[in-house]
Amino acid sequence: MDSEAEFQIAIVDSIQVDYLGNLFIYGYNSDNGLYLGRWNSNDEYVLFDDLGNFHQKYKLPSEGPNAIKWAIGIGFLEGKFTIMDQHSGLIQFSNEGEIVNKIPIPDNYFYLNGLSFSAQKIGENYAYSRPERESIGSEGIPWDDLADLLVSNYKSPLIEVFDPISGTIRNTMEFPENTVYSTGQFYNAIPPSIIKFGKEWIVFLLAEMKYFVYKENEGEIEFVKEVDLNIEDAIPMPGVPMKDYQEWYEQKGNIIFGKIEKLYRRENDVIVIYTKGVEEEISRNHNPENRTEWMDFIYNIPRYAAVFDNDHQLVQKDILLPKGLIWSSVVNNEGEILALKNQDYFEVEEDFVTFYKLDLASNQ
Repeated sequence: MDSEAEFQIAIVDSIQVDYLGNLFIYGYNSDNGLYLGRWNSNDEYVLFDDLGNFHQKYKLPSEGPNAIKWAIGIGFLEGKFTIMDQHSGLIQFSNEGEIVNKIPIPDNYFYLNGLSFSAQKIGENYAYSRPERESIGSEGIPWDDLADLLVSNYKSPLIEVFDPISGTIRNTMEFPENTVYSTGQFYNAIPPSIIKFGKEWIVFLLAEMKYFVYKENEGEIEFVKEVDLNIEDAIPMPGVPMKDYQEWYEQKGNIIFGKIEKLYRRENDVIVIYTKGVEEEISRNHNPENRTEWMDFIYNIPRYAAVFDNDHQLVQKDILLPKGLIWSSVVNNEGEILALKNQDYFEVEEDFVTFYKLDLASNQ
């Protein structure tokens, strides 16, 4: 990559999908080139290709013996659409929406919130975001006061590994050091966002303008390096004392802080999408109770990209991105990033959904 070149993130193509509804991309099957979309309002899943053609539409079963209570992690695993269910472990589906495999991880687990993926393979084992398992206190989890659980959450390993042959579980990928999460303050519940690319794993956290690189080694996921975006003018995420975690939204919820929103690991680079946040005296001029006004404000907050090379060395940062896009987590086989055209931002109501494909382009 030419470190002297000035780059931009440019729209190179688009996909128009004949679909009425707010369709968002949640995954990409690199084996067959199909995208997984979901309309959250009715929990409908669709598979479509680069031409916008549907290959399947279906809903997950909500009743009966195969009922899905809460699909907290969504993605593709071994070429199959796979979810992590809050109660039933990993469940895999055919392209027709039929359950083809159930991988029940050991019982008595729970997650505090949604996940950035369902599972990945490490050898013959399954690796997924570590759930909570241990009871706290003699009467189990004290749901009225989760401070102790959150303290533990901020320093525990990030990944649980399940061996389907022996039925045993173990933890790996130690929580990164030198983060604000070790200060004793509350910065919302995790798990973090986790991306796997070959033997490399990348983690980024809500309250940090940096990402963390790990590497698989003999079944373990070991820390390699911390990569700081060094965005000096970003508004930091505020914390509150851990004992006051329930008051975070009331005290700090109006602060628009800088954060990494998406990270894309491609064959020869890493692209990070981030915002710098907004000064509190500016955000206070907008009323979150007025959804139209508030969303117009949020849509117009500048978003930027930083580009790192294959060794995670900075190439360029503060690349201003086009507005009116809702960035997905998906990169296709061509290295193109998928983003949804935000019809609300453009004040249009089209009879189809447009996904733009974006790529790194040189200004020279």
